Amino acid sequence: MKYELIIGIDPAGIGTSGIVIYSNETNNIIFNETFKTKTVLESKNLFKEYFLIIKQHFENEKILVIVENFFLTSKQLLTNPLATPKVIGALMVLVQDVMNWDYQESEPKNKSKIENYQGNIILTKHEQDAYKHIQYYLRN
Repeated sequence: MKYELIIGIDPAGIGTSGIVIYSNETNNIIFNETFKTKTVLESKNLFKEYFLIIKQHFENEKILVIVENFFLTSKQLLTNPLATPKVIGALMVLVQDVMNWDYQESEPKNKSKIENYQGNIILTKHEQDAYKHIQYYLRN
């Protein structure tokens, strides 16, 4: 299935999230952003704002949203380990039920198989992760 836009997201319910929008037509990143939030609600609302703007500008485009899944390992010490899974659930509802776009989750290990973006845009760590999930999807 051919998508005009692929949106990669490295989500955080509380903390830093990265989003990258890739145009399949131009084979280029057309948007990248990193933002920091203090609550799950704030994170969900920011993603919703981004999605509404994207929907306005790309109303008739076929869009896929790829979200990095979340796993808690024994080495992680998080003050709110449920925040990211909560925002991932919110993203699934926003993408599938509100925006009517296709939704896919990508495992964290998938990004390790992809090299960092080496183009003319400077990406943050979270944007790099979002970009890598897009590239993993395109290669597989």
